[in-house]
Amino acid sequence: MKFLSSRNVFFVCFFILFCNSIKVIAQVTPDIDISNIENLSDDQLQEYWQKAKAQGYTMAQVKALAETKGLSPIKIAELERRLSQSGMISTGSETSEIENSLTIDSLPSQGFTGNEGIETIPKDPIFGYDFFNNRNITFTPNLNLATPSNYELGPGDEISINLWGAAENNYTIAVDREGAVRLSNIGPVYVSGLTMEQASAKIESKLKNIYAGINAPDNSPYKVFLSISLVNVRTVQVNIIGEVKVPGTYSLSALSTLLNALYASGGPTKEGTFREIKLVRNGVDVTYFDIYDYLVNGSQVGNKTLRDQDVIIVSPYISRVSISGSVKRPGVYELKPNETLDNLLEFVGGFTSQAYKDRIILERIEGDRKIIKEILVSNSGVTSLEDGDVLSVNKILDKFKNEISIKGAVLRPGRYEYSENITVKDLIEKAAGINEKAFLQRGLIFRTEDGVRESVIPFSVSEVMSNLKNIKLMPNDRIEIFNKYNLSENYTLQIDGAVNNPITIPYVENLTVEDLVLLGGGFQDGANENKIDIYRRIDDDSYETLSKNFKVSANGKLTISDGTPFFLEPNDRVSVRFLRGYSEQIKVSVNGEANYPGNYTIENKDEKISDLLIKAGGLSPYAFTNGATLIRLNPFYKEQSQQATLSTLSEKEEITGSEDEKIKNRKEFRVGINLQNIMDDPESKYNLILKNGDRLIIPSVKQTVKVEGEVLVPSLVRFDDSRSLRDYISMSGGFSTDAKKGKIYVVYPNGDIASTKHFLFFRSYPKLKPGAAILVPSKPENKNKLSAQEVIGIGSGLATFGLLIDRIFQ
Repeated sequence: MKFLSSRNVFFVCFFILFCNSIKVIAQVTPDIDISNIENLSDDQLQEYWQKAKAQGYTMAQVKALAETKGLSPIKIAELERRLSQSGMISTGSETSEIENSLTIDSLPSQGFTGNEGIETIPKDPIFGYDFFNNRNITFTPNLNLATPSNYELGPGDEISINLWGAAENNYTIAVDREGAVRLSNIGPVYVSGLTMEQASAKIESKLKNIYAGINAPDNSPYKVFLSISLVNVRTVQVNIIGEVKVPGTYSLSALSTLLNALYASGGPTKEGTFREIKLVRNGVDVTYFDIYDYLVNGSQVGNKTLRDQDVIIVSPYISRVSISGSVKRPGVYELKPNETLDNLLEFVGGFTSQAYKDRIILERIEGDRKIIKEILVSNSGVTSLEDGDVLSVNKILDKFKNEISIKGAVLRPGRYEYSENITVKDLIEKAAGINEKAFLQRGLIFRTEDGVRESVIPFSVSEVMSNLKNIKLMPNDRIEIFNKYNLSENYTLQIDGAVNNPITIPYVENLTVEDLVLLGGGFQDGANENKIDIYRRIDDDSYETLSKNFKVSANGKLTISDGTPFFLEPNDRVSVRFLRGYSEQIKVSVNGEANYPGNYTIENKDEKISDLLIKAGGLSPYAFTNGATLIRLNPFYKEQSQQATLSTLSEKEEITGSEDEKIKNRKEFRVGINLQNIMDDPESKYNLILKNGDRLIIPSVKQTVKVEGEVLVPSLVRFDDSRSLRDYISMSGGFSTDAKKGKIYVVYPNGDIASTKHFLFFRSYPKLKPGAAILVPSKPENKNKLSAQEVIGIGSGLATFGLLIDRIFQ
């Protein structure tokens, strides 16, 4: 067998590496020590998390990394809790994997702090589940309130004893491990297990042996006043087990209740019970807490104050039913064995106003399939429910027992109350009568027979209104009075031409030509009142004639004429002509270095640029003839179309429409001219005939060249006839890396444009003149270019590959 040489092995491996586009991204772990998580500040913790995220770590990977470094589950949980509490991570999918498996020995803050800010809580169908997920509330006990008189003291509590009056002294003493407070000259006073009230009485009796003035009357000069209060509350260790989100051992304030502990652990899971939360103390079941009773009735029964080594057990849920439809709080509810439909209706808050309250539809599992049952609400107190039941409360029917309605050509269409012996005329009068558009020959009554079949009863509106005939109505009858204009074609009248406001209006009877001219804003200047064309559609059986033309004259003052008026018919189109030879004034202007710049009016249609220069008094001594240009309006420009086009394009997008559309979207154009040639030879091809709105721009003398685009420093450079285009670019810092050198173009002051020409490998740059602008375009973006990350990845891969080859052949 022949072995490959080391050189061949190197090239083969290099080829495989290159073809598979290997990317190696070196990751290093954050360099902050988190073994003492409790000593880290929030800023240090945020720096650690930002570095971890920048290196691509997820929360799960950070926890796995911490475990490999020997961190205990307690410290890992503390790390996650602090990151979550400070808002650096969410309490979503990353934390849900360990919710039911971690044991937490110490939690300085119980549950949410209430400082997370108001946010929308997603609604969960299980009633009560969202209560423990609400970041906007907190159940941490308020230590600033007065100590309850039934609070039982224990080791760790601190008591303040103040004496004043005939004698003064202050004591701040902690209850020691033996359950006693030790006062000088008195000895130990055992208060563990006593309520605050009992302990105060016991301490007072001991102090009376030293301070006899405690028993003196209040007005006695020997009176010694005494005050005993609790200043610091001990912590108790509470075990929370079962179906809670984070089971474990918690260090809580001794003022905490069972509800505080539940909130600290995140509350029951979706499989846990909300109805029988059990509190076990010294192996004995002390109480059961019903969360539903608290949420619905505000009851605190069972919400006892916790003691050291108490155990809270959350068992799996007992049974659940779901209810939907027209109830105030649809969702999934947990029921106890002895509870009925009445209890469920209390939990949901009762029916909505639109609920059908007689029967409830029940789906129940029996054997291997489901059945449907109907439950009478009147029997809700004795109707028991089973696990898995699904109840549905339907809405009432969207129908009326005593409704009648009318619509169409009446003044007040709508629904009205049915009364016995009410007639069609009565209902029309309730609707304030018919309007002027009503079709009087026929109306319709829609009637439902037996709630299923629908029939129509026609009637004459004119006969009903004149009492010649009338019809009694039935409940749920619907009357429709038709609009006579809706029963025929929509006729119009149109006017255009030499009027101020050409319009199209709906046809109106007895309208004359003068009336329509008046509606069109009157005649324009130059209108020929004796030359008006009217085009009328006709019906021709021979299919030869489409319309007929009438030529009429109108009263120029738009007053009523003594002659026979010409009445318009449906769909007539009126065109008012202009006077023969009439045309609008043509206005042009001269701006810049002319002796008399300003606006001018063209006298003859064949006036040219040279004629305009004569009117402007010729050029001033400072005129720059090579830079003169003509600005001409675009006759196809429409401003609304322009705005619509611009709004759909971003600044960097390229207009990809047709050339015709591009031209229409430009308001004006710059026309390149040679003013010196025009002055020397009025018959020159540059001496254009003027159009309305033309502007002749004559700049002053230019002495610079402008350099723009992909150069290092866009600038103005003094013009020098001996310099080439490349010289001007060099004086602007040279080309940038994105410059497209072969497409440089020059814009001359008069508006002409010249581009770079190519022949084989040679380039011919345009010649420059004073006032010219050099534009260097940029290269198109290369989408296949490797990013910096890809280059680093490939480089790292090659370096690793080189080390591997070196070790193989050592």
